[in-house]
Amino acid sequence: MGVRLRLSDPELLPSLRDFLQRRECDVIQFDAETLEVELPHELHPQQARLELDLYLRVWQSLHEWPPIDYVDELEHPHL
Repeated sequence: MGVRLRLSDPELLPSLRDFLQRRECDVIQFDAETLEVELPHELHPQQARLELDLYLRVWQSLHEWPPIDYVDELEHPHL
C-alpha cells in the first residue's frame, strides 16, 4: 500500500519521515509538504490503513497534533 500524506507544517516533514522510516516504512519526499509512504509488509488495504493511522496518531501526539491530509483520498481525508 502506497499513500501520499500532506503535512500542514512542512517544517515537520523531516521528523515525520524519520519517524516512519524507523518503523521500517519506505518513505519518499514527493515535494516540500508531501510524503509517499509504503508499509514494510503486505497487508490487506484496510489493515494497512489502520496501521498507518496508528503510526500517524502516535507521531501527532508527540508534535501537538499537526493536521495530516491523505492526498487524493476521500474516505478519511484528514487526521
